[in-house]
Amino acid sequence: MFNFLSDLPKSFKLFGTLEIQFYAICILTGVILATIYMLHEAKRLGVSSNFVYLGLIIGLPVGIICARIWYVIFNLDKFSNFAQMIGFTDQGFKLEGIGIQGAIMGAFISIYILCKVKKVSLFKVFDIMAPAFLIGQICGRWGNFFNQELYGPVIGEGWYRDFISNMPLLKDYMFINGAYRHPAFLYESLLNLVGLITLIVMRHKFKKLMIGDLLGYYLIWYGTVRIITESIRLNSGVNEPLMAGPIPVSILLSIIFIIVGITWLILKRFTNKIVKEEAKYEGDNPFKRYFVSVKNDFHNTPMLYYIDVVNEIKQNKFDTILFDNDGTLVDTRELIDKSFIYTFERFRPDYELSNEELDSFFGPTLYQTFSKYGKDEEEINEMIKCYREYNIPNHDHMVKAFPYAKETLRTLHKKGYKIGVVSSKKTDLLTHGLDICGLLPYIDLVIGADEVKNHKPAPDGILLAKEKLNGNNVLYVGDALNDIEAAKNANVKSCGVLYISHPEIMLKAKPDYVVNKLNELIEICGE
Repeated sequence: MFNFLSDLPKSFKLFGTLEIQFYAICILTGVILATIYMLHEAKRLGVSSNFVYLGLIIGLPVGIICARIWYVIFNLDKFSNFAQMIGFTDQGFKLEGIGIQGAIMGAFISIYILCKVKKVSLFKVFDIMAPAFLIGQICGRWGNFFNQELYGPVIGEGWYRDFISNMPLLKDYMFINGAYRHPAFLYESLLNLVGLITLIVMRHKFKKLMIGDLLGYYLIWYGTVRIITESIRLNSGVNEPLMAGPIPVSILLSIIFIIVGITWLILKRFTNKIVKEEAKYEGDNPFKRYFVSVKNDFHNTPMLYYIDVVNEIKQNKFDTILFDNDGTLVDTRELIDKSFIYTFERFRPDYELSNEELDSFFGPTLYQTFSKYGKDEEEINEMIKCYREYNIPNHDHMVKAFPYAKETLRTLHKKGYKIGVVSSKKTDLLTHGLDICGLLPYIDLVIGADEVKNHKPAPDGILLAKEKLNGNNVLYVGDALNDIEAAKNANVKSCGVLYISHPEIMLKAKPDYVVNKLNELIEICGE
């Protein structure tokens, strides 16, 4: 009869043809548990779950490929052709042999590039990844157990031999080459479990822990543990495939990991002093400093204490996101400029509008703007009529959504946020513009200038939207000085966009947050 403990094979066949290795099952279990952890931690740090999934889609295959490359490089004598290197044998596809250190390096490099491309905080992502790697390694080492790999020297007589004999699973599988062997895989798995618990405790209890520190501590811990277990393995009598002089490459690389981890922690604190001096001018809010100056490389990402970031995320559990329209969601710059120029050519033919004046026209209502150039009510109304004579016929072919606007609204809508637009434009034209730009399906409420008595910087529009959407914690996103002042007057948090021509005008109102691209809102809002 089949004995599960003593007769368990290294693999089994699915559908009679596909061979599944228990090693692969252990790796997959580690990936699943690590993913669950990363999704939870990403929510705490304000990183989108979409980024976690994208990181897995890219980082996991790259990690596997690099792990295989690492193994092949150090075991070239085992392969006679390229097909064998990538897993094809006479019995079909059978990928045996990967190097975890290659996987670690490949995954971190690919995620570094992804952070650069997606403009996501590199340090936050590394803090999410470090404990997740330990989870994967804890599970993955049990794959070595099923393959009867990573074992140590023969166990002598004594209490430990008695301990092994009382554990059937270890007893049967650690009897290798005619003797009981030290379960080095178990030592590494347990030590990594201790490391995982240590990192989790540190992120909760260590107040001086900075964003990005967990990567350094991970490298130090993993390097130390690997030196211990590799030393045990090398005493088992197995041949080391590659040496760097008198030092095995596996131990040398572990030493490098430790040095890199220590250097990472030291340099981060050194560059932190420089960045803080540069960031002081952007305001006191640490998130504002981050979103203003985020570059996602080593020297230009301001350092924040881990606990401060988590607390800030907790305090800003927004449930409602309100947007200005022109200059924020929809690029109407060319249309608005030409509409004003057309109007002034008719009513003020000798007056030449400056770029600064055209910039100031974003935000206020048409009445507020034209009132600056005349007090005659009839003329002001005629100017508004003239403006619309040009604006409305040219509207549809001259407006477009800003980059990432649709993706951002869709993501926020999917995550359950209530979304509204509060603008100084008339409601019908505002709704029409959002519709032709493909944004309207993700918007729950539209408030135009004709629905409120007092316009921005008065808070009426924001307060009306807040009431109708039953919003408790509101963030208002805009591009103009009036937008930020209206948010402050409504006693809600504000976010300014920096992709406009002259953001310094808007920044005078000191918004709570700023973003270079709209999709950075997802990181501010979290899940």
